[in-house]
Amino acid sequence: MNVFKLMRIVVLLSILFVILAGTWMTEKRMASWERPILVTVYPVIADDEPATQRFVNSIDESSFDAINDFFEREARPYGFDVTPAFRFQVAAPRRELPPEIPGQFDTFDIGLWSLKMRWWSWRQTFGDNLVNPDIQMFVLYHSLNGNNELGISVGMRKGRYGIVKSYARRGLQASNLVVLTHELFHVLGASDKYVLSSGQPIHPDGYAEPDRVPLFPQRYAEIMGGQVPLGPDSAAMPKGLGQCRIGKTTAAEIGLFNLLEH
Repeated sequence: MNVFKLMRIVVLLSILFVILAGTWMTEKRMASWERPILVTVYPVIADDEPATQRFVNSIDESSFDAINDFFEREARPYGFDVTPAFRFQVAAPRRELPPEIPGQFDTFDIGLWSLKMRWWSWRQTFGDNLVNPDIQMFVLYHSLNGNNELGISVGMRKGRYGIVKSYARRGLQASNLVVLTHELFHVLGASDKYVLSSGQPIHPDGYAEPDRVPLFPQRYAEIMGGQVPLGPDSAAMPKGLGQCRIGKTTAAEIGLFNLLEH
């Protein structure tokens, strides 16, 4: 091995170390909840409908205030005193779509998609003159037009980004924020608490009131359970974050129990 090749390997390993160290430090700081977490929202116009563009153009930082209201209400019992919990900044609207999420959760396909997504998300940071965020959330807005199925939304802790499929309609913004918060919590380390095949919340961790008597119907949705359980095999989407709660397991996963130890 010649000297130049060795030097190149050393440089690449050094860069990798810096990236990994920076990622670890950011994740550790976010889990400590010592200061607001900076989230950049990238509104993506995901279809050609004029109504979608008009809706996206109306999005600003205040469009996400309900997320902070929800989090601060739910985190208060754990000694949370950082206000706001999240500081949102909104990038300029764009039309470029992220790499398509694989339909099959094959290990190779997911790994390849993850690499493509990291490259794509990194490129989105240029040109907006925004502060480098802790978390990137790409929100793809679609008009209804008879299509009620938007597809899969995801939140990735390793890359600290999320892809959220949303409706470009003001009357559905409360529902959009439930999905965005769910994926944001994935980025923070929370796991799903519902049956993947049916969407039914799993008892007890996926229930907001797991000890309620009678158990059904529940009044609220646990944010990572996703829906309000109405019976053993039925559930309904919450109307907004006002109908959502953070369960104990989710609170532990995102570091809220750590606050009680200080």
